[in-house]
Amino acid sequence: MHTVYVVDDDSAVRKSLARSLTHHGYLVEEYESGNDFLDNFSQVHPSCLVLDIAMPGMSGLEVQAALGERNQEIPIIFVTGHGDIPTSVHAIKSGAIEFLEKPYATDTLLDRLKEALAKDEATQHQVKLKQHTLQLFETLTQRERQVMAELVAGVATQSNKEIARKLKISHRTVDEYRARVMSKMDAASITHLVELAKICNIHSA
Repeated sequence: MHTVYVVDDDSAVRKSLARSLTHHGYLVEEYESGNDFLDNFSQVHPSCLVLDIAMPGMSGLEVQAALGERNQEIPIIFVTGHGDIPTSVHAIKSGAIEFLEKPYATDTLLDRLKEALAKDEATQHQVKLKQHTLQLFETLTQRERQVMAELVAGVATQSNKEIARKLKISHRTVDEYRARVMSKMDAASITHLVELAKICNIHSA
């Protein structure tokens, strides 16, 4: 399920947009101020923020800055009835997906929403992959981590016998540790292990 957060102090505009987005199959949460949104925002699945620029209290740009300070990444589409070039440039440079001036075409907003949600879905997938990989890495013993590092560092140059000599263990022991590492890291191949190792900050030569 994809969620669109709509933050706009104009009740009529906010509710009209929410109805339209709900009609197009989105789960919508409405907020009349930036503070209300920030107090309740919890990103548990792909989402996008449709955010008004000019609001009482926190402005849209201030909400964007607050999200950045919290390291909460969410694609933002700014909408405004009082746009100007410096403001739009600042918003885009700070990471906004789009800056739309009211009245805007619904199709334009929907197109940008699709792009934003696809981007957030990809971002969340990478975050979950990293978390899962680091959890797997934590299950390795110190020796298994050493063997993994040597396998990755010598992916194109070191044989198991060379790794055995370097670690002062037998060739058969390296084979056993290699099998354990591959299993525990859920690696389908050495190439796959190299990719997982990058996530764990272990880099090949």
